[in-house]
Amino acid sequence: MTGQHGDNRSIRGFAPRPHLGAAAHRRALGEHLRRCRTGIGMTGKAAARHIGTSGPTVSRLEKGERTENTGQHATALLRLCGVTDRQELSHALSIAAQGEKPDAWEAYGNSIARWVQPLLALEPAAQRIMAYEPQLVPGWLQTTEYAQLVIRAGFPDLSQAEVEARARARTNRLSMFHRDQDPPAMVAIMDEDVLRRPVGSPGVLYRQIEHLIQLLKSDLRHRINLHIAPLSMGMTGAVGHPIVHLRFADALLSDFVYLEQSEGARCVEGEGEAERYLSRVTTLSGMANPAALTLTQLEDRLDELATGR
Repeated sequence: MTGQHGDNRSIRGFAPRPHLGAAAHRRALGEHLRRCRTGIGMTGKAAARHIGTSGPTVSRLEKGERTENTGQHATALLRLCGVTDRQELSHALSIAAQGEKPDAWEAYGNSIARWVQPLLALEPAAQRIMAYEPQLVPGWLQTTEYAQLVIRAGFPDLSQAEVEARARARTNRLSMFHRDQDPPAMVAIMDEDVLRRPVGSPGVLYRQIEHLIQLLKSDLRHRINLHIAPLSMGMTGAVGHPIVHLRFADALLSDFVYLEQSEGARCVEGEGEAERYLSRVTTLSGMANPAALTLTQLEDRLDELATGR
């Protein structure tokens, strides 16, 4: 590698780690390629012409989207930018190879809704997940029966197999927090009404709250902070849709925000707008009851359900 740009043009700080998921590797490589290209003052169209591909291909590559011949195009682009160090090029190829593996959601087939795929693909790489859920128990913390009933209510035309696949994809996400290597931390806020909103028979909610209590008493209590937002927050804390904010440890991965709607979602990345949503969720967590009180609140609600109150 030429010395003109030094470490700014090294990607060796990002180590290939399969548990982070393919999408994180594609995005890290893409961001590195973008920085290298802009560092020499070359447009994407010009770079594409020099390495014998199309402008849209370079654009998709730099955005971390799937492309054909990713490793070949990546090394060609790096060479164009003056990167000649063999270890550097080999490291980039290793990251490209990880990026070609299936994303986390692909294990569940075509049953996973298109709009949730980016979140499921990226969240394994998150260092911290912040989430606000006004209507339901946060997806990572749902029981299988609770998840199936919620999915069936929202998408009545799905087959039972599709409902079960979506529920597995939702509840299996909890395994991220059990990882020995790079487990994420979570701050989740849900409205107090969630603990009173019927989902199926009364037993479903009872078992769901039992599940939350077990989680908060397990080893995961150090990784999952669950806040309950009281009704007394009123309109001051009202946000009408779920928000998920992902922050990553690696500098090549920018913040990612997932904004869920009734039958779709919007994804926001990078600085600016993503920071505004982070501020909103942080404010909600500060206004909600402290996480240290959540276990007591859940146990009190379980007692109420047991006595029919």
